[in-house]
Amino acid sequence: MKVIEVEGRTADDATKKAIAELGISDASKIKIEVIDEGKSGIFGFGVSRPAKIRLYYNIDTKDIGDTIRDVISNIFKRMEIECRIADIKEGESKVYIELESKNSSGLVIGRKGKTLESLQFMVNLIVNNKTGSDKKIILDIESYRAKRERALRKMSKDIAFKVIKSGKPWTLEPMNPFERRLIHLTLQNDSRVTTKSEGQGIYRKVTIMPKQ
Repeated sequence: MKVIEVEGRTADDATKKAIAELGISDASKIKIEVIDEGKSGIFGFGVSRPAKIRLYYNIDTKDIGDTIRDVISNIFKRMEIECRIADIKEGESKVYIELESKNSSGLVIGRKGKTLESLQFMVNLIVNNKTGSDKKIILDIESYRAKRERALRKMSKDIAFKVIKSGKPWTLEPMNPFERRLIHLTLQNDSRVTTKSEGQGIYRKVTIMPKQ
């Protein structure tokens, strides 16, 4: 973290001045401490004492977007796949990356999203190491994640129906933490079944069982 102190007519003015000076557009990257609120002159005219703020910022995360572009570009170049970043949306704790490819979307996604998950893991590891940022980077292409979510919700309900009908538990294939949580949330209000996760690491699975 870096620190600068800036004065202004008010604390808000000093903050705007500091942000403009540093070229920071994402407020989540900074922390403001008001040292002195300042004091206005008689009848509100003039300034007898300027306001003063202390601004903490992380210079390593200022260029996280550029770093992500470089990392992803190098990865696809080595993979000899034509794929580029179509959009970057940076939030307070996550960075959403929309990828675009004319002919290689299927290769980027892989079987049931395995390649996309591996790419995402790799990008997070490299970018976090380069920038010191702890923001989670989410990779997506052709809205795959939204489609996968809809498919998993439907599948979990269909299997729950079979479990209820047969009275026998059903264990799904291994899934990542997000997908397992999605199954649990989809069926949590169904009074006829219950769910539990079993196994270790990448082999962890969700089992849907009839409620006794």
